[in-house]
Parts: sequence; C-alpha cells; structure tokens
Amino acid sequence: MELSKLGHEMRKLRKEKNWSQKDLEEYSNITQKTISKMENGFLDEVGIRKVDYILDLLGMELSLRPKGRPKTLEELQDERK
Repeated sequence: MELSKLGHEMRKLRKEKNWSQKDLEEYSNITQKTISKMENGFLDEVGIRKVDYILDLLGMELSLRPKGRPKTLEELQDERK
C-alpha cells in the first residue's frame, strides 16, 4: 500500500468513529498537526510508532505481505467500497 493511501484509510477510519482530528489528538497525545500530516500522505515524515499507535486506536494494525502476490478476496472487496 502506498503511504498516501494509508493516510487516506486512517482518515476514513477516524471519520467512521465520528472522531475529529482534535479528538484523536486527545486520545493519542499526538498533535493534530502530525495527525493531519499522516492523513494527507506525509507519513514519511512521521515515525512508524506513531502510525502504529494511531492504527491501534482505530482498531487496525500494520502487516507485511510478499510484494507482488495476488490480492485476497477481502482486499479486492475493500477496494470496491
């Protein structure tokens, strides 16, 4: 997944919880400015631990998969949403 897409997914997950960036700042102690950078695809400027922590608060986790492997049915379904 591209970093910019990860950021957009983080925004989508936050909005599904009806959380503002300010809410997420309060829950995570990560500044709203950093959260905004994450959501706008500037993840290369943010530490992986912060990304992992935000994803954990949003009920998700990072995972690795071999590059170039076919997408799973779940991944294909998620793309249709």
